[in-house]
Amino acid sequence: MAGQVSSQAPQGPKPGSTQKESRSMAEKARRRLPLVALIRRAVGRPYLLMAAVVLVVGAIWFTRLALQEFLLIDRLINVYTNDAQIKMDAYPIKAGVTAEVLEVLVKEGERVQKDQVLVRLVPDDLQAEMRRAEAVAEGIQQQIDELRLELPLALQQARNELAKAQAVLETKQSGYRRAEVLLDVQRDRTDKMLREHGASLEAVRANLREHETAVRDAEANLQRMRSLAEEGIISQDRLEVAHTAYERARARLTAGQEQVRQAQEHYPAGDSPQMIRVHEKDLQRQQAEVKEQRAALEAARTNLQMVELREQRLKVLDARYKEAQAQVETARLKLAKTVMRSPVDGVVGQRNIEPGSLVRGDASNPPLLIIHDPETRWIEANVWESDISRVRVGRPVDIWVDAFKTSTLGRGKPFRGRVVRINPTTSSEISGLPPERFFTRREQKVPVKISLDSPDPGWRAGLLAEVLILVDDGAAAQEQRSK
Repeated sequence: MAGQVSSQAPQGPKPGSTQKESRSMAEKARRRLPLVALIRRAVGRPYLLMAAVVLVVGAIWFTRLALQEFLLIDRLINVYTNDAQIKMDAYPIKAGVTAEVLEVLVKEGERVQKDQVLVRLVPDDLQAEMRRAEAVAEGIQQQIDELRLELPLALQQARNELAKAQAVLETKQSGYRRAEVLLDVQRDRTDKMLREHGASLEAVRANLREHETAVRDAEANLQRMRSLAEEGIISQDRLEVAHTAYERARARLTAGQEQVRQAQEHYPAGDSPQMIRVHEKDLQRQQAEVKEQRAALEAARTNLQMVELREQRLKVLDARYKEAQAQVETARLKLAKTVMRSPVDGVVGQRNIEPGSLVRGDASNPPLLIIHDPETRWIEANVWESDISRVRVGRPVDIWVDAFKTSTLGRGKPFRGRVVRINPTTSSEISGLPPERFFTRREQKVPVKISLDSPDPGWRAGLLAEVLILVDDGAAAQEQRSK
């Protein structure tokens, strides 16, 4: 309308249009008056302009800070926790033996290489212990060598003596059995001889009795003849005949007595009953020899058993030698523990010893040194159990470390990491604390291990951090999708 008025102006003014135009311009002027007044007032008062600019910039900056720095929206979508801490592999160096510290070769904060000597202990006592163990092992080895040299010869000799004693015993037993047979034969012969001799002696004694009767008759006849001769009844010749008959009877009696004596002293076969006693003594001698030889055989068997026991002793010595070798190895290991070396390339994080101090080989004692491995940093984040279902191994993670914040009011640029492990138990289970007497339901946290994908930023173990685990969907959405 204003354009039309301007285009028709050269044709000449009209009274109605001029009045309308003036009224519209007045209305516009009234509408612009507050804004113009404000602008004029602001120009007249600069601090109000500055306050307005500050409010607008602050609102923009706060909106950006809330969205990007404080993660107001990300916390609703992803898994966030500020209960996180930087971890690092730590290797405590403890004394394996009780000894005095000779020298400490590292300081706190010093970088060390793998197998680098850290501490030396005084090795004198352990060296003496190893020498004693070596001496014991050497003595046992010498006994084993001597026994192995002597044992085959002694074993063969003992077996030969046993075989010889067995053969001699068999010979003695054979002689004993032969003596028994001879004694039985001799007894039979003696019995037969005694029977024959008894019959012969009885005949001689009967003859002797006849001669005695004849002597008595001749003596009685001689007495009678003497009486008759004294009376003169018979002649002297008859007396002499009676006397001669008496003498002959006496001579026959003497001869009969001699025959009886010879018959009692001599036997028909030339043997006597004394031969039985001779054979019995021989049998007793043979029996004693057999008994003695049996004792010799038992002695040979005992000797063989003793030699065989030396084989068992050899086995015992072998076992003792192995034990002594184990003691030598133990002493050598103890001696090796007097030189403490670094297990990895790392940094000395703590030093608790000084030269001259006494350390004890007790696992319960605090470590002498602690070596940290900077190459094995990771973050351990404790995630609420209500969020753990959305965490997956391999998911990317944004990490903010309090000591490395690049912004005064915010977190700054995050480090990058990745979930490598989700602990199968909660933190309360890992702590091993006893259960509460009265149960109180509390939400638990699950430890999650996060690796660092960014280059080494120089983190230190124990620093606090915040993590944001980026997830796609929750467990419930994934289950619905799989169905």
